[in-house]
Amino acid sequence: MQIFIDEITRLVKRVIKEPIQVEIPPVPEFGDFALPCFKFTKTNPVHKAQEIAKAIKPSKLIDVIEAKGPYVNFYVNKEALARIVLTQIWEQDLQYGKGAIRSEKVMVEFSQPNTHKAFHIGHLRNVCLGDALVRIMRYSGYPVIAANYINDTGAHVSKCIWAYLKFFKGKEPLEGKGEWLGQIYAHASKQLEENPEYKQEVDYIHQQIEKSNPEFIEIWETTKEWSMDDFFDIYKKLQVHFDAWFFDNELIEPGKVIVQELVDKSIAIIDQGATIVDLNRYKLDVALILKADGTSLYVTKDLALAKQKFEQFKIDKSIYVVAAEQSMHFKQLFKILEIYGFSQAKKCYHLSYELVMLKEGKMSSRAGNIVLYSEFASKVESFARSEVDQRHSQWSAQDKDVAVHQVTLGAIKFGMIYQDANKVITFDPQKSIDFTGETGPYCQYAHARTCSVLKKSPEQVMSSVDFSLLSHECEIELIKLLGRFPLVVATSSQTYTPSILCRYVLDVSQAFNDFYETCPIIKAEDKIRHARLNLLNATRVVLRIALALLGIPAPEQM
Repeated sequence: MQIFIDEITRLVKRVIKEPIQVEIPPVPEFGDFALPCFKFTKTNPVHKAQEIAKAIKPSKLIDVIEAKGPYVNFYVNKEALARIVLTQIWEQDLQYGKGAIRSEKVMVEFSQPNTHKAFHIGHLRNVCLGDALVRIMRYSGYPVIAANYINDTGAHVSKCIWAYLKFFKGKEPLEGKGEWLGQIYAHASKQLEENPEYKQEVDYIHQQIEKSNPEFIEIWETTKEWSMDDFFDIYKKLQVHFDAWFFDNELIEPGKVIVQELVDKSIAIIDQGATIVDLNRYKLDVALILKADGTSLYVTKDLALAKQKFEQFKIDKSIYVVAAEQSMHFKQLFKILEIYGFSQAKKCYHLSYELVMLKEGKMSSRAGNIVLYSEFASKVESFARSEVDQRHSQWSAQDKDVAVHQVTLGAIKFGMIYQDANKVITFDPQKSIDFTGETGPYCQYAHARTCSVLKKSPEQVMSSVDFSLLSHECEIELIKLLGRFPLVVATSSQTYTPSILCRYVLDVSQAFNDFYETCPIIKAEDKIRHARLNLLNATRVVLRIALALLGIPAPEQM
């Protein structure tokens, strides 16, 4: 669609010399493109819109120009629209909408699960959001490093190991040891609430692990491996890949070095044995960066991690995908780095997201009322299998298994990305599988439909197309959406908002289904059929790319 924006800019620049910004109206009644006139000098914007509309004439690409309130609305030539968009998609195929290579190297850090805790659906939103952002930014031309920071030390680890040694050693299950550790952690939290005197035992274990006491390090490494095995299995199932791994334990000492440097520079002070940075002048309260007993905190290690990222990987920007609950943590972290003199502090960005909630309320590993990933995925898969069995009882077991896996991934990932990151998700596994609702499987089914129709037609799709035949309202609306794809990808990437692309995929799927139900394809007259098959193929290409950027499979049959 950029060619139309360029044409409008060219026409408008003939009559005004001020900077302009062309927009896409929210509804077709306001044109295909619009020029807001609020910012033009001190002229009444309504009068300015009328003045511009009268001064410029339509062109080969723009059919109608009209003033409506403070806007100048532009209506494109429908044949030119179809020809330009569909030809571009045909020629670029699965590279359509891909951005030019950029020099800015970006690291996206996401997932960050805690070992010694179970992987639950709250972690799932982080993984799906981060993975989609990595894919979208790479497609937009950015060199992106996908990174994972494993929290393998800290109070939660000490609690879990304490409870394991005190109550559960020798009772290990044969499978699912990672999830079993999550149960131990919940048990530990309950015991500590009921018996506060146990805290000294936990603190002792915490100190011994940080001092690398071999006796406790051996137990820590064994139990950590149980958690990591679970994480690797989940990432494999979700088809998520990481290029770089950071581990909490490796950042303890480098973090303490930076804490000492902050003290030496009088940025931090010792208060009752603890090391703090007073950030009240920045309205960021007081940051505790090292405990009185000498043990580290998340911020201790994050100080070292920030430096390591930029120095080791030579990145230009670091994006942290972390829950909104940690917003103050990152505000304090970035401000301390800035005061410390870390030149890349302003290149660090916290992409926050809200939680995934139960109908009963917030989940908590400590309280033990979490929904485990394994249980959740199994429930979604069960609904997916029921749907596939009902629709395709004649399929082979292998075909059913493939479809179930694809639909399950589509349901989970779309459901986790579709909402704005700043909105809480209450996930309903059964609704997520609905083939007719605003779901991943609905969009996957649209793609499968395009493949099914194309398989029934042996003709060469892009030969001698009469684009003027694509004039139905449903056809034009679908073509407009397909033409906007490059802009949608760019916007999703620039704003770190995969939900924009998610909404777009749904809009394309809905527009395609309207077209499919309204305009006969295979049974249409030859030239019309040929033109519509081209539109169908373009839809298939865009849906396939867009779903892939969300990390969702694009099935050819469903």
